[in-house]
Amino acid sequence: MEMENLRIAVVSQDQAYNRTFCMSLLHTCRQIETTAFTTRQFVLDWADYKGPGAFYDCFDIILWAGDEISEFYGDNIVYLTDRSSLAKMDYAAGKFSIYKYNPAGTVVAEIFDIYSHLTGRGFPLVKRDDVRLVAFASYCGGSGCTILARSVAQELSRFRGRKVLVISLEDVESAGEFLTVPEGVKTEGEYLYRLLGKGVRPFLEPYMVRDDFGVCSFAPPKGRNPLGELSADDMSVLLAALMDSGMFDVIAADLSTCLTEAAVTVMEAAQRICIAAKAAEPGVREQSYTNQLAESCGEGIRSRIIRAVNLIPKNRPPIDIREPFEGDFGRDISKLTERLINVVE
Repeated sequence: MEMENLRIAVVSQDQAYNRTFCMSLLHTCRQIETTAFTTRQFVLDWADYKGPGAFYDCFDIILWAGDEISEFYGDNIVYLTDRSSLAKMDYAAGKFSIYKYNPAGTVVAEIFDIYSHLTGRGFPLVKRDDVRLVAFASYCGGSGCTILARSVAQELSRFRGRKVLVISLEDVESAGEFLTVPEGVKTEGEYLYRLLGKGVRPFLEPYMVRDDFGVCSFAPPKGRNPLGELSADDMSVLLAALMDSGMFDVIAADLSTCLTEAAVTVMEAAQRICIAAKAAEPGVREQSYTNQLAESCGEGIRSRIIRAVNLIPKNRPPIDIREPFEGDFGRDISKLTERLINVVE
């Protein structure tokens, strides 16, 4: 079951802009449904409308590029301005305008934020039993855990058609090194405040960024990562909200060397735990790490561990995961994904 699409009307005299703008929104977010109008067409359709309610009620948000219109058209109009200085988010008055040339990801984030404010609605509960959680962890730093998590996520998104979210529990999150965060996207700390502090399930779009291959992540915080510091109960609430959002098929959790309550909760819930290892045979440190996991999560966790050995040797040139994977590394990631796929399918 998927969430019902947000119905967006885009009204502008510039038909070429309308087409490009609508396509960029659809490409960025699958939960948006757009209809393009010229100003004259919208006004005529409104005048001729014979259905239930008012014509503007056919849309959740109306994005209007041009002169402001009379307020009797409805409270769901958001103006598209061609001057960034005129963009405003007046929550008290319920008046909003978006800079029309913002990146599509920024516009989508602002649309969901405005819609949530106008309607008071959060993300609907979508019960799914097929969302898979895969954890990536390591017993020591510098083993390439983050590269593995993001590489497998990209493999699943690019070649296997999965909708993937990567979450990170690193103390200082490294996602900013791999992602471009558009202006206006809110951080994961703000999401956690609303989810855990306010007890609501906010729309995820205002907090999401995507890489070039469609893999989603929370916009990383500027300071310490709050995810690793969550209690076991709060992490359970977060995982349930992400799984029940209906947006993702796979959640890849980059735990790095984290063994906090939050990390242990993720490993308890994960179908597979990928350990980034440096040697063909487990050494003393890795054995101690695995024993600690078994003590915290039960002996059954050992059967869910898959070791990824030396996929990123020291003599290999730096890997830019923003580029398509080629050669041995690409084949290694494909094989690792195949080892995980039996629980991701």
